[in-house]
Amino acid sequence: MDNLVGCAFMPHPPLMIPEVGKEELARIKETVEAAVRVSEMLKEANPQTVVIITPHGPVFEDAVTVSIHPRLRGSMAQFDAPDVTLGFETDNLLIKHIIRNSQRLGINLNELTDAVAKNYRISLQLDHGAFVPLYYLAKAGFKGQIVHLSIGMLAYEEMYTFGKAVQAAISHMDKRVVVIASGDLSHRLTPDAPAGYSPKGAEFDRQLVAALENADVKALLNLDENLIEEAGQCGLRPAFFLMGVMGGLDAEKVVSSYEGPFGVGYAVVAYKIKGKK
Repeated sequence: MDNLVGCAFMPHPPLMIPEVGKEELARIKETVEAAVRVSEMLKEANPQTVVIITPHGPVFEDAVTVSIHPRLRGSMAQFDAPDVTLGFETDNLLIKHIIRNSQRLGINLNELTDAVAKNYRISLQLDHGAFVPLYYLAKAGFKGQIVHLSIGMLAYEEMYTFGKAVQAAISHMDKRVVVIASGDLSHRLTPDAPAGYSPKGAEFDRQLVAALENADVKALLNLDENLIEEAGQCGLRPAFFLMGVMGGLDAEKVVSSYEGPFGVGYAVVAYKIKGKK
């Protein structure tokens, strides 16, 4: 699996964008520094395509979604920074392989074409869940193609299987690919947190970060359902997807950070892929 050259779990608070966060950026210094290190590390692997999955794109109950559009753009306009923009070409060949392998593994994959977007009144712009990690990749010098995926409200095991489908698709490509799972952890860490406070939020984050650091999908599967419910998070399905992408591969953790000063957990965990186990 020489063409999967790196994987990462990254957070997506708009505050990570300097033009948005401004003076608040200092409060997530560790997260920003980790994101810079990860992006530089991934860029050094010279990827031609970045596959990114986000929980803030068009989310369907029964399907994951892939954006079918020649070029995807986005901005921080909704966060009062309209001049901060990104644009990437889409890797349609890799998308075809992902569609084929998803069908083979029984994963329902919704193709977000212009017609589907119009029918459901869905924006084709890059959502902030994808934009924030891609911003740091672009700053590091990445100028290649992307594949934009959005989670579905599928069973966690199905998200893992979808990750395996993407792994298989990448193996059929003659190019270097990086995969990023975008997700924030508990939104309930402090009394002033966006989703209110739960004492179980910090425990959920501790267990999820440990599972990510060890690339341990069994630990994810063993997470208590009540703990998940209480955490108020958007990172678990992306984490299962990432574990699927790395399933059966020798993934070495090379960067890890965690902090939650605004009541939301931000984890950065990156891996080098050393081949099959």
